[in-house]
Amino acid sequence: MDNADQCHADPCTKSPGGTQGLMESRSNDESLRERADRYMALFQAANSAIFIMDNDRFIDFNPKTLEIFRCNADQITRHHPWELSPELQPDGISSRQKATEKIDLAANGFPQFFEWQHCRCDGTHFDSEVSLNRVELSGKVYIQAIVTDVTQRKETERALNGERQRFRTLAENAPFGMVLITHEGNFLYINPKFIEIFGYNIADTPNGKVLFRKAYPNKDYRRQVIKTWIEDARVEQPGEKKPRTFRVTCKNGTEKTINFRAVLLEAGESIMTCEDITDRVKAQEELSDEKERLAVTLRSIGDGVIATNIEGKIVLMNAIAEALTGWTQKEVSGKSLTEVFRVVDGRTRTTSSNPIAAVLKTGEPSVLPDNQMLILKDGREMIISESTAPIFGKDNKIIGAVLVFRDITEKHKREEDLLRIDKLESVGVLAGGIAHDFNNILSVILGNISLAKMYVKPDEDKLQKRFSDAEQAILRAKDLTQQLLTFSRGGSPVKKTSAIQSVLKASCRFAVTGSNIQCEFDLPSDLLPVDIDAGQINQVIHNIVTNAQQAMPDGGTIHIKAENIVSSEKMAKQGLVMNQGEYVKIIIQDDGVGIPFENIGKIFDPYFTTKEQGSGLGLATSHSIIKKHGGYISVESSQGKGTVFSIYLPASSRSEEPGQLNEKFSSQGKGKILVMDDEDMIREITGELLHNLGYQVEFAKNGSEAINLYRSAQDLGKPFDAVILDLTVPGGMGGKETISKLLAIDPNVKAIVSSGYSNDLIVAEFGKYGFRGVIIKPYHLTELSQTLQGVLTGTH
Repeated sequence: MDNADQCHADPCTKSPGGTQGLMESRSNDESLRERADRYMALFQAANSAIFIMDNDRFIDFNPKTLEIFRCNADQITRHHPWELSPELQPDGISSRQKATEKIDLAANGFPQFFEWQHCRCDGTHFDSEVSLNRVELSGKVYIQAIVTDVTQRKETERALNGERQRFRTLAENAPFGMVLITHEGNFLYINPKFIEIFGYNIADTPNGKVLFRKAYPNKDYRRQVIKTWIEDARVEQPGEKKPRTFRVTCKNGTEKTINFRAVLLEAGESIMTCEDITDRVKAQEELSDEKERLAVTLRSIGDGVIATNIEGKIVLMNAIAEALTGWTQKEVSGKSLTEVFRVVDGRTRTTSSNPIAAVLKTGEPSVLPDNQMLILKDGREMIISESTAPIFGKDNKIIGAVLVFRDITEKHKREEDLLRIDKLESVGVLAGGIAHDFNNILSVILGNISLAKMYVKPDEDKLQKRFSDAEQAILRAKDLTQQLLTFSRGGSPVKKTSAIQSVLKASCRFAVTGSNIQCEFDLPSDLLPVDIDAGQINQVIHNIVTNAQQAMPDGGTIHIKAENIVSSEKMAKQGLVMNQGEYVKIIIQDDGVGIPFENIGKIFDPYFTTKEQGSGLGLATSHSIIKKHGGYISVESSQGKGTVFSIYLPASSRSEEPGQLNEKFSSQGKGKILVMDDEDMIREITGELLHNLGYQVEFAKNGSEAINLYRSAQDLGKPFDAVILDLTVPGGMGGKETISKLLAIDPNVKAIVSSGYSNDLIVAEFGKYGFRGVIIKPYHLTELSQTLQGVLTGTH
């Protein structure tokens, strides 16, 4: 073939060895010419590359060849077929070796059809199908090769295989059952979840008819199900989903509620998905009205929820979020989150970062740090906890974010209250020990002064005045130790059932005496009685009113109000966890300068004060007193607007106890008294006081001695008329153990408990332990006389 271009242009007529020349040499018959013409037309118009090979070289080809192989005639003519192939085929075999084998087989009369990878002249590869056939022209054997480019078909097959693999993977791992069904109702495929739900495999249920018979054993119900499916099939369109829910009997006999969805495919097959919604339906059936109750649940979620789009614009706000922020869904729709959800650090007052922006950027959930304050629409502030998470679309791209938050202001207050209690109790350990020792010292001093007053002539006015002043100083020192005792467990109140009105009026009026402050009372007459230690409650009211007075240096009015309230169940109120029951609520409000925000959480801390001469014990003591009364105290304040203290005292079920006459003098008595105390000086001074009051006195250092003396006196027929027992005896038997043993000896023993400090509630509830009275160190001669007289006469 001397001129390849001419051969390509007219291969049958211009090539000496071309197809047309060979055909003409065989016959000039008209019919053969017509056949040759038809073949030539097919050869020229074929959509596949057609080669004629002499042995293993190309001698002719059709026009499509140049197009497919992107080459010119010279690059094909007289070349070997493997020159248009990569060195190796995909199976790793040499293209030359493999092509030679195929050509030899075809030449020997064995037609070949196979897949092949070719290489275009521009270096790109493509997949093809090749057929090799032996042809004889003019008595000579040639090989005809037809090459069809199947690249697009291969790509389509690969894509289809990929889709099939993805479908298989999805089906195998789907959280719902899947069944592929033929038009005739036979099951082609059942996924593992279907088997898990029903227990049936494809061998158990090869078609819908068998499945229906097993899954719906009740004939009437089965007819109803079949009727529904038939009606759906009658109007079903390709791609249309038909959800249906039925009760199904599984292989093990259990019944489940299944949500079915059938989708008709274009090819006539169907896919049916099955979701086990038994648990969901069971929960829904417990609701009286499924949809309505679900809506109520969504509206009643306790947390605020705000959703935004990818731009951080608000698209949804639930009712709780509306209530918490003061904004409505209509107002915020389309607004940037930062316009509505403004958060500052509660400690530094710096603006916190936008939580949505960080989540949209990173795609990771986030949580705001502690002490974050949400500024509400009306300017108020709320302590919140918040978490934000991204919202992903179907393509796993972030399409927005959801922010969930809740008001933890009350929780934060409760936690601060618990922390404050821990601080107070830590101080109480130290305070109690100091108060105990100090009160013993004061008892000796006060006792000696009382005796000295008795020994001094009444007309010695100067000495009497000095002794009286000393007594008053000691009693003030006693008040100071009493404040310390309120921190310790021994500072328990000695309660009496009282009306709170008189305590409030007396305390408030006394606190503002001589100032430019007036008190305004709103105290209903039907206030419930309360069990209180009037002295301690007086101290609480006095401390609060004094603070209010100092907050209004230019004068003003303090409003004191009280009311009955009922807590029907354990509830949170103003940051306090209130137990069930009736309470008397006391509100003390001033119009002063208010308390700075940063100090609100510290005002009940011991030793915290903003005053130059303040001790920092007033409000800490008040908190401890109210706590030991079983009550609650809280504070709210705004700078420039004033402060409101709220006190909750448990109401009493008893009537108010009548007041007792407080005599200003001691009376003479008689009888035999046993005094038990570990302090020598206390025994000595108490003995002398009692002797001067007309009593006979014997002493014991501890409980063991007291029991022995008491038993001996009983045996001798000279019993003690009363005993005074010190509650705490370091290293020995104290009053609590001693009274229990004395009661075993004499159930009618008249015992008085004496203490400057107690780690029990014995002082407050002495009667429960068998005591007839209580006297607190340091005690005045008159107090000792009246208590003893009351116990001996049975009037205490």
